[in-house]
Amino acid sequence: MNGKKKQNKYPKVPRKYRIEYIGKPEDRQEKNKQFLELRIRIWHNLGLWWDEKGRYFLKTIFKTIFIIGIIAFFVWGIISDEPISTSIDTNILERNFPALQEPKTVTFQWEYKNETYTITETLYETVFEYYNLAPKKYICSEGYCPNGWEEDYVKMFLKKGEDDNTISRIASDIKTVGQRSKLNDDQIVELTIAFVQSIPYDYAKAKIAEPLPRYPYEVLYDGKGICSGKSFLAVLLLREMDYGVALFHFDSEEHIAPAVKCPKEYSSYNSGYCFAEVTDLEFRIGEIPRMDIDSGKPETKTIIELFSEGKKNELAGSELKNVEIYEIADGDIYQGVIKTAQTIQRIEALEKELNKLEDIINLLENEVKQLEISAGYYDQQVEIAYRKHEILGDYASYNKYKWLYSQYESVYAEYEFKLKEYNGKINKYNNVVYEYNVFIEDFYK
Repeated sequence: MNGKKKQNKYPKVPRKYRIEYIGKPEDRQEKNKQFLELRIRIWHNLGLWWDEKGRYFLKTIFKTIFIIGIIAFFVWGIISDEPISTSIDTNILERNFPALQEPKTVTFQWEYKNETYTITETLYETVFEYYNLAPKKYICSEGYCPNGWEEDYVKMFLKKGEDDNTISRIASDIKTVGQRSKLNDDQIVELTIAFVQSIPYDYAKAKIAEPLPRYPYEVLYDGKGICSGKSFLAVLLLREMDYGVALFHFDSEEHIAPAVKCPKEYSSYNSGYCFAEVTDLEFRIGEIPRMDIDSGKPETKTIIELFSEGKKNELAGSELKNVEIYEIADGDIYQGVIKTAQTIQRIEALEKELNKLEDIINLLENEVKQLEISAGYYDQQVEIAYRKHEILGDYASYNKYKWLYSQYESVYAEYEFKLKEYNGKINKYNNVVYEYNVFIEDFYK
């Protein structure tokens, strides 16, 4: 330790703009006591205006009733499971929207179905600072957060300044370039997701132990973001286009993703919404990615190599389960998932077949190796028995030689049978790999 104080890279959020859970249990008794003392002093001062006889009695009754009420309220707060106050300040952007100053022109360019799309937007440093100084944390009292606080926290980042038309302007521009290319409504949804995917992933921020989410404007201005900020941006853009949207939150994997309303029978987790991974390029709407175990980042399906002895294809990964669904807005339905879902089902069926074949091949490989060792052993014993019979020339040594030779032939025949079966399964595995790779190449075009 060099004694230097670690400098916080993020600006300190003014206390008046922080979202804070109101009603700290440790403060109740002191606050109630202060309030009671204030009330008593008020009653005392008012009592100076009354006479000592008739009105004093009335004052005492009202004061007693008030004190009993305060005590009862305080006792209820102690024995109740809920805090006295559960109000939460969610008006996070109450500050006046800033003047549009210090502009910079940003050109967004991305690919969709082998075609390049470009839009140019003007962003402002004053607006960036407006969002940058907005709260990024949800503060709970004594480790206690009210039910549903996670959803409130996530939705906080979907709020925008009253005079901020950035999202609506970008949504309109994406829709315009899509229509110029004669894209239908479903394809424009896919074009929008591709736009968000094309924004580079912020690897440096992702390495922070507990990276705080950012507002969509910050992601646009910096030109990079992690899963949270990019997901918020995708949700706002699709909502602006009048689609039903939600957010999928995976607490254990520390991951969040946008979702668009789609036919329920083709939806993710039977939720009525289709998963739309935006951390990187190529993910298709409706595809639930695996999480890479090492990086903790979603991964696309990759081309599989043909079977090679000693080298295995890795189809494993952490599946995204235990989802929390935060519905944001109802709206239009994305229908393009139907064809995608059918392709995904076929790809997943092929993956299961490949995993099953790989298990069978591994088992056969072990059996073939054991039989090869046994055949080699009997081959050696036959050679020894034959030489011994040549020396002794007796009946017993000949019979021993004949028995060992029959054992060798039996084991070798079984070895050849298993080897043929082993090679047959490898050929089948490679045929499935060919089919799988054709689907993958077409799926991620």
